[in-house]
Amino acid sequence: MKSSGLKSSFSLSSPLLHTTGNLWHWWIEELAGILPQSIRAVTRPDLERLLLQPNGVELIASRGTHESVEEIGRYPLTEAALPPALAKEVEQLAGRSREVILCLPADKILLKTLTLPLVTETNLREVLGFEMDRQTPFSLDQVYYDHLVSKRDSKANTITLKLVVTPRIYLDELLAKLSDIGFQPHQVSIQLNNSSNQIQNINLLPQQARQNTRGSSHQLNLVLALVAVLLLAGTIALPLINKKQVINTLQTRVELATSKEKIVQRLREQVEQLSTGSDFLVKKKLLTPMALEIIDELTRILPDDSWIYNLTIKDKEIQIQGFSTAAASLIPLIESSERLQNPRFRSSVTTSQGSDSEKFHLSAEVTGG
Repeated sequence: MKSSGLKSSFSLSSPLLHTTGNLWHWWIEELAGILPQSIRAVTRPDLERLLLQPNGVELIASRGTHESVEEIGRYPLTEAALPPALAKEVEQLAGRSREVILCLPADKILLKTLTLPLVTETNLREVLGFEMDRQTPFSLDQVYYDHLVSKRDSKANTITLKLVVTPRIYLDELLAKLSDIGFQPHQVSIQLNNSSNQIQNINLLPQQARQNTRGSSHQLNLVLALVAVLLLAGTIALPLINKKQVINTLQTRVELATSKEKIVQRLREQVEQLSTGSDFLVKKKLLTPMALEIIDELTRILPDDSWIYNLTIKDKEIQIQGFSTAAASLIPLIESSERLQNPRFRSSVTTSQGSDSEKFHLSAEVTGG
């Protein structure tokens, strides 16, 4: 008896050895059937990558590698229209597939390029969920979505990505049809074109559909047998692991003890830096005139026929731009202030078109703090 996953390198001469070999191969085959897909891909090199492409009322199945894609069959998308022979073929095809990828057609996908702040990358999926109403015609509960980062610009602090969206109702119905005929996709991506065989690194599959479980008692017994083998291996390796952990713990304690003085010194330097920065802010605040005080002073000294549309305060200087029926009279008014001194025009006084007001731009110095 030959196994598709393992081959015996010795001959079984006696009936007892022959029976034992058959039992071993049967046990290995049953055990392989319940292993995760990632482990099966390593232990079973004959397993294939299966690509499924919806095409109207039928499903195109292809065998895919990194170099080529080969069509291997077409199947109806309804269980009722699937003949028994095709149903058996689908079951065998799904069983030996390392990975089943559903490739959605282009007319069922919305692609949009977005540029977002780089800081959003830590919670990018949540941010895209919040932006769904604004960036697409759909609300968040109407779609499944994923993204593909195409560029990071550290100078501009931006990240450029492609938002990939498909309607929930379409994908749910399609997954239900695939489940009825025996296919359980591990990934939902974008349909391939003729120029490239690469699958986009996205997965529109709902999170709850990514968890495939098997629950028969027979399979549970096999799982327990595998756990027993792993526990035996762990019992042998545990003393070595414990010694390694003890050594690592002692090394960590030594490193902490030797770096203790450096940590204290670093904290002392940080305290000094924070103290210096705090003193600087206090001094800067005391030397900077209060904006409300300047506005109050200008409101008090300027006549009612004058108004300001721009006031700039920089260090000890203020600049005033506005309109007045007699701009020249503003200079002596500002000179009379106890808070302002050395008023002067920054540019020529001009007459505003359509009115008797004069447009002015003058500056003054603020006294005190």
